[in-house]
Amino acid sequence: MAMWRWRLHLLARSLSYRRGRTLLLLAILAMASSLATSLGIVSSCMERRVAEEVRRFGANLVITPENSRVTVGSGGLNFGLIGEPAYLERRLVEDALQRSGLAVDSSMHLAGTLRLGGSDLPAEGVEFAAVRGLFPWWQIRGAWPGEGEVLVGSTVAARERIAIGSSISLAGVAGTEQVKVAGIVTTGGEEDGIVYLPLGTMQRLIGEPGRVTMVRLLVGVGGDRLNGARQSLTRLIPGGVTREVRQVARSSESLLAKVKLLMAMVTVVVLISAGSSVAGTMGSTVLERGREIGLMKAMGGSRRGVMLLFGGEALLLGLAGGGAGYLLGSGIAAFVMHRVFAAPPELLPAFLPISIGVGLLLSMAGSAGPLVSVLRLDPVVSLRGE
Repeated sequence: MAMWRWRLHLLARSLSYRRGRTLLLLAILAMASSLATSLGIVSSCMERRVAEEVRRFGANLVITPENSRVTVGSGGLNFGLIGEPAYLERRLVEDALQRSGLAVDSSMHLAGTLRLGGSDLPAEGVEFAAVRGLFPWWQIRGAWPGEGEVLVGSTVAARERIAIGSSISLAGVAGTEQVKVAGIVTTGGEEDGIVYLPLGTMQRLIGEPGRVTMVRLLVGVGGDRLNGARQSLTRLIPGGVTREVRQVARSSESLLAKVKLLMAMVTVVVLISAGSSVAGTMGSTVLERGREIGLMKAMGGSRRGVMLLFGGEALLLGLAGGGAGYLLGSGIAAFVMHRVFAAPPELLPAFLPISIGVGLLLSMAGSAGPLVSVLRLDPVVSLRGE
């Protein structure tokens, strides 16, 4: 126990005696650790922010059936293709989503045509709770529908003179349903020309229970997650094809991947530079302390004892530099998130071990060369000043 106290005392005295060099090493280690910490925190927060932004654009994967097509023509005449309605079994889609293990938001759709008076209207059966979450940009005048209620596109409402709160009769090949108009939807797109009603109601009216024509999915971005989800679902759903909504999916994943790659490259360059600085500073320290090391060996100090002294210095410097780097890096990350992304600062304790690990890695790796020099040092030669 007394030996360990003596070694700790010697270690503290050694660090305090060379105060300037100790502070320089701490500054280098803290700078490198803070950069790794700040970039890691910014990257993590940015991935979440990008995921939140992607949600505003709605679904990024669409599952559709393989359409049945019939060639029309005779002899040498070919009049083209006629597409027949094709459907997906909802039960099979839900089973595939469960087996894939993907954490996704989904919305089931059944498209068809219904009659309103003497007019044929494009109609779509949906689950309004899912649509409300996947398509937050829909502008609704009135309210979201409840049981027995529908949404009417603004173009249809203007053309057919449909008002909020009015009752309309929608007819399909399998029946007629009296429904109430809960609201009018405006998006500036094709949704303005469609009547939206509950999925179950649409299935009854066109006589397709348990079937859908499209499934929209929102998959979190990052890495190759989107492409992997597409391939997995295409494989698991018989008769279904999964496609990407590319303008939403690819752009977000590509931007995130490029920014993260840039951060990783900057971090690697700084860590290599910091490691070189630590190695140079530790090496010059060993050269300056040659006589001290020779005297320790001449007085009976073992190689292991001398190694423990220098290794202990590197260990303490790494721990202190890593801890300081975490605090400094968290502050830098908070400033960047506030100024660049207008996001509240976040303190992520998960990055504390990473920061300390970076400090220890740099201090121990930078000390490897000098420690080898300590082992090879001849005490007679060092005491003579050679």
